[in-house]
Amino acid sequence: MMRFATRVSMGVSVCFGAVLIGAASPALSDTSVYTGFLETHGCTYGPKLDAKVRAAGLTPEGLASHARTAVQVGTAELNGDWVVFDASVCTIKLPEIISPYEITDDVLSPYIKRVSDPAYEAGCYLTDWQQAFEATGLDADAAFAEGIGFLAAEITAGRMSFYSDDPLRTPFGFQTIVPEACDQGARAEAIKASSGDLAQLFDTYVRMSYAANTCDEDRSGDMAFAETVKDRTDNAWLFLDAKILTMAAGWHEGMTAQDKGMPRPPLCHMAP
Repeated sequence: MMRFATRVSMGVSVCFGAVLIGAASPALSDTSVYTGFLETHGCTYGPKLDAKVRAAGLTPEGLASHARTAVQVGTAELNGDWVVFDASVCTIKLPEIISPYEITDDVLSPYIKRVSDPAYEAGCYLTDWQQAFEATGLDADAAFAEGIGFLAAEITAGRMSFYSDDPLRTPFGFQTIVPEACDQGARAEAIKASSGDLAQLFDTYVRMSYAANTCDEDRSGDMAFAETVKDRTDNAWLFLDAKILTMAAGWHEGMTAQDKGMPRPPLCHMAP
């Protein structure tokens, strides 16, 4: 992993860094209980996650101690307000996204379109998904957030994907294989396989993004990932499924329906 200097102009970062680096640290093995939490949170810890740490039945103090030790021994780096753990000690797994909606819900059925246009891959696609959630009475921002969470949950479950095996053939949208009329046989199996590929390659996607992008850039990944993994997946657009998961996980700060927010570690590093 590339190493970057901590931005010392940020007062909160300096304070957090001083606390993190300055206190005594137990051995890493004493706090290995936190690894499972970190794996589904981008192998990244910062004070903004403390509520989620407590909700998981863990203690922020214990995780901060674990992070402190990792920084001291060189298996993690302090980056702004965040500590990013190396691949040698933490594998980034798919975030755990739960949605109260499923693709078979009545609220979504009017927005599933069966496509037979030869310009696109035949199948059923979810269109105007934000409009679907606005129809439930949510405002635009809430509908966008609900929709992103729904897409992420369906992608993780292997029921939906922004899928094409051709990088020059842009998918019509997010293709679903769940409704009976949308069972595409081999295509359904390819979309299920794409979900497995995403689970295997998610760590690669996030760490490539972290190394390549600074946090003042409005992007979290690019076609370089697609080129790197082209021999490991049939989905040439897997990076878009990955990006949806990072948005649902909260790794883009200030995200609204009109503004997709700015990435934060582990999707980017602070500029020196």
